[in-house]
Amino acid sequence: MNEKSPDITEKTQTAIPHQNIFNKCLVWVQRHLPVIILGIIFVIAAFIRLWAAEISSGPDVAQFWAFAKVFQAHGLDFYRYADAQLAIFPTKGWGYVYPPIWLLISRLSLFFAPASQVNIIAGNSIANPSWRLAMKIPIIAADLAIGLLLYWAVPGSKRRKILFAGLWLLHPTAWFESGVFGQFDAVAAAFLLTCIILLIKGKDRLAFIFAGLAVMTKQHTLIPVIMIAIVCARNMNIRRLLTNCAITAGVIALISIPFCVTGNFIAYARSIIFAGAAPGYQNPLCFSFSGTGALLTFLHNVFGWDTTIVITLTLPLLLIALIVTTILCYRRRITPLQGALAGFLVFVSLYYRINYQYLVIFIPLAILLASRTQYRLERIFALAIAVLPAAWIWLGSLPWWFHDTKPGYSWVIPMFRHLGLLDRYMSDWVYVTFTCGLMCLSLAYVVLAFTKWQKPVDSPSAKVYGKEAATF
Repeated sequence: MNEKSPDITEKTQTAIPHQNIFNKCLVWVQRHLPVIILGIIFVIAAFIRLWAAEISSGPDVAQFWAFAKVFQAHGLDFYRYADAQLAIFPTKGWGYVYPPIWLLISRLSLFFAPASQVNIIAGNSIANPSWRLAMKIPIIAADLAIGLLLYWAVPGSKRRKILFAGLWLLHPTAWFESGVFGQFDAVAAAFLLTCIILLIKGKDRLAFIFAGLAVMTKQHTLIPVIMIAIVCARNMNIRRLLTNCAITAGVIALISIPFCVTGNFIAYARSIIFAGAAPGYQNPLCFSFSGTGALLTFLHNVFGWDTTIVITLTLPLLLIALIVTTILCYRRRITPLQGALAGFLVFVSLYYRINYQYLVIFIPLAILLASRTQYRLERIFALAIAVLPAAWIWLGSLPWWFHDTKPGYSWVIPMFRHLGLLDRYMSDWVYVTFTCGLMCLSLAYVVLAFTKWQKPVDSPSAKVYGKEAATF
């Protein structure tokens, strides 16, 4: 026994360094666990988006390719041809009705896919995988940036930050819009969210720069930007407010003027300001997300009622509702975040033509609000508004986006089937019910935000959004 004891001692001494290394690694992991979890979520979110980007497509992806090619050929004269009547456009008359930022981004994407092309096969516009990936990567980057912005802005512990940031990064709607559909609303949402976060941090001048970038990406973000300015007007002195508004106007002018100096002012204004489709029925209803438009169209389809006059009346109704919202933003003690969310929800609820990608704008705003509000019921409403759009992914035909265009990837169908994502569309009443439910929930939040969930004058939130922010 005595002869073997030195061997045991040597083994114990030899094991101690390894044990120390293990303990140090364990301590390091415990100390950095929140960052590790965020990294894992971020990698998963990036992977599922990039995985879908190259093997999925829709008609918009092909049309965006044509816009980029026309911009490449005609430069700043692009808006003369934005009505999509040239032979290169896969879908004639499906014009470019957006400000220039996405045009500039798509042109950059074309630089990385110079050999890409679009073919017409059996009536479908087929964009090759290189363009699908090149075009979607900037959208995915903005999408992922929103998750990091939420992590930065959510107050409290790192676990809490991860919870709300992960809610966006793993949100089915966010994944679908950037990785599958290829709509660039996430870019506008990232600019708008940055604007609000900078206001929270007290950096109002920088915030209004990002407000201008948001408007120059998607013009309907002007509604929440106006609400933000109105709320700020309650606490800022007039000189600083006018300076901030001038900054936003300057960003808009700086981006717009180059496209107008060659005589394209009328074409530019027609594409951006007067490009909305005339009031009418919103078929197919599976892609209509306007509560008023979907319901009135459904009544026409089922009962044969002529509801076009009522649809037309939704425009003045929307205008009146936005005016009332603007007045309440000034008179009530709400934050810029509440004002921006309320204004956009009014737009989404009452405008007769709302596409699925529009919902991407308010989802991160609702998530951020849920993390910052002191009212439990407001948190529940905000989370419901943020999560409900994801239900549509299970109501529609997600596999269609993977196998309809060529090359088709039918092998995804059984994989999606295990997740309940079936290759079919449902009856119209299902989509109308979903859309009307979203509309009612949104309008209920707007009413309660102005009546129940106001900030006390001496609360920390009021100070952060109010005079302290204005003195930056």
